[in-house]
Amino acid sequence: MKTITVLLMLFSSSIILSQSGWQIVYPGVNTTGQHFKDIVFFDNQTGWVLDNVNLLKTTNGGTNWNVFNLVHQFNQLNCFYFYNKDIGWVGENNYLNFTSNSGMNWSVINTSVSNPRGLFFRDLLTGWVCGDSGKIKKTTNSGVNWISIPSGTSVTLRAIAFADDNNGICAGDWGIILSTTNGGANWNLFYDNYLGFYSHVKFKNSQTGFVSGTGGNIYRTTNSGANWSPFYVNSYLVSGISFTQNGTAYAFGSPGAFFRSTNTGSTWEQLPSNGLNVQVNAASITNDGNFWIAADSALILNSTNLGNSWNLIYREYLTKEHLNSVYFTNQFTGFACGDKGILISSTNGGINWLVSNLGTNYSLKDIQFVNNQTGFIGGWDVIPNGIIFRTSNGGGSWQTVYNDSSQIAAIHFIDQNTGWAAGSLGYIIKTTNSGINWVRTRFETMNLNEICFIDNNTGFAGKNSGLYRTTNGGLNWVQSSSNHTGSVQFIGNTGFAFTNTTSAFFLLKSTNTGNNWQQYQVAGGQYQKLYFVNEQTGWLVAGNQIRKTTNGGVNWFIQAGGSNSVYGIGLHFIDENYGWCVGMYGGIMRTTSGGIGITTISTEIPKTFILFQNYPNPFNPVTKIRFSIPYSGGIHGGRNVLLKVYDILGKEIAVLVNENLTPGIYEADWNASEVSSGIYFYSLFTDNYKQTRKMVVVK
Repeated sequence: MKTITVLLMLFSSSIILSQSGWQIVYPGVNTTGQHFKDIVFFDNQTGWVLDNVNLLKTTNGGTNWNVFNLVHQFNQLNCFYFYNKDIGWVGENNYLNFTSNSGMNWSVINTSVSNPRGLFFRDLLTGWVCGDSGKIKKTTNSGVNWISIPSGTSVTLRAIAFADDNNGICAGDWGIILSTTNGGANWNLFYDNYLGFYSHVKFKNSQTGFVSGTGGNIYRTTNSGANWSPFYVNSYLVSGISFTQNGTAYAFGSPGAFFRSTNTGSTWEQLPSNGLNVQVNAASITNDGNFWIAADSALILNSTNLGNSWNLIYREYLTKEHLNSVYFTNQFTGFACGDKGILISSTNGGINWLVSNLGTNYSLKDIQFVNNQTGFIGGWDVIPNGIIFRTSNGGGSWQTVYNDSSQIAAIHFIDQNTGWAAGSLGYIIKTTNSGINWVRTRFETMNLNEICFIDNNTGFAGKNSGLYRTTNGGLNWVQSSSNHTGSVQFIGNTGFAFTNTTSAFFLLKSTNTGNNWQQYQVAGGQYQKLYFVNEQTGWLVAGNQIRKTTNGGVNWFIQAGGSNSVYGIGLHFIDENYGWCVGMYGGIMRTTSGGIGITTISTEIPKTFILFQNYPNPFNPVTKIRFSIPYSGGIHGGRNVLLKVYDILGKEIAVLVNENLTPGIYEADWNASEVSSGIYFYSLFTDNYKQTRKMVVVK
């Protein structure tokens, strides 16, 4: 048995990428269907949780989790049952994994049950399993051997439980509820006319049991399954019934659905969700009344006050929706928005995020703030109509300030009052009073991808047929490029835009407010976004790569890519160091070094400056450059360090390090995939020290 210990920070599962200078906060893996299926806690410290592929355990109240790689795990994990803290079974296709020592060791049992869905053990010897095609099996020797029990149905069975050796319930698809009073030798069939799909069964005592799942009804029996009564609750999904020690029943389910019964399920009252706005898949209540919740998006939450408030214990990923745009007002406070109305915010530089939603019918495409308090989000709804939201209190609340037939793809403001938005059918809208009112004009009938203005008169619009420029506030437009145009940005009179044909991708650059444009071909896939912090330094997102230029777009080098990146869509920087990238399936990355990757080799204080020879050399395409920074003066404070790469003509190619470093030995990587073969030089600058060495790229 192999375990991996995962130390989890609240709200975050970050991976530090020292080689790229970017930190993956959430990886953005396509986790469609991935969620926690079941959870059980035996006290405030020890609990187990199950998802499709992982079994997790905590012994310190969720602060740390052990992830178990089971001995036999060739299929999706379907169900589990733990008799106590130490003894448990985990079911997958045809097999059970069994532990009797809290997961330290596992044995494998062949059940011949295709996709076991439900599992229950009455004691250490006697247990039942149910699954596809109406199969039910029973063991009397801890699962070593199993005998088949006729169920009388062929539908998929998903949950099974016994109150004692005789009285049991099994439930599944298409409204099937089975009950037995002789240990499963015979089963009585009950058909729910509402045809619910049931995945949870629970006994209060030998007579009283509950069945729940989809369909909005909780079914209850008070005579061991001889009769069943439906109790409607305002929730499409009910994850299961849990009892406190005093007998109060609680039920969870669809987002915001939280119910309580104080009379053994005769009536149910809906309680305030108190922030529990996620789909709950399973719940566990300890003897002292603490709630533990396993929810969609791989969430674990805890309440110590009967659901009056909820603590986020674990989050495997932030959201499954694509994040389309990100904007930070300073190095700490930022927002990102995306599909299905997702809006997230951070107050610590993008390490932790608070999730909210402006409405699942909305696709939010662009976000921009004009100051710390006032910001705008543009997008559209399912009709589809365009929508613009505005906040005047730093994201505390958002109000609709525009809603019309043209979808909004891009927003741009030149000051606190004056801004434009553009989108479908060639419409451009403008505000001069900070978004309170908008005036709509029409460019043409083709959808617009981007809008950018330098001042009240000079602006640019990007669309599939090219880049267009106006010098009279949008009354007339002249085509500057005939290629598909996405992101456009200006720094003073210098502007950048990316365009593409069916086979090539280009950066357009202008140094005279867009009168003329110079074209540079850039390798890589489809660009999603570019962002420059000055006329020389900028980044672009191309698929799952982030590239950087330090010479105004002439040369680009890859900072992050492949498994060391997310598939980016939105990009924003506040200066040369602090930047964020968001993208598909909730992927988030951040950098505090401008994407410059530095690894600390040793904190031992060197006696002198040394710039070591790069290794390997010659190389293709990555090499490592090591250097030492000595102690100097009366304090151990840092000093500004520059590490740059030049070509044979002395032209600057890349800035690998530009930050304040304390004494120590460091190592930086240079990826030369974007330059040709030849001789290059790298130089270290700090205080009165400079040293240069030669390296060779061979391709």
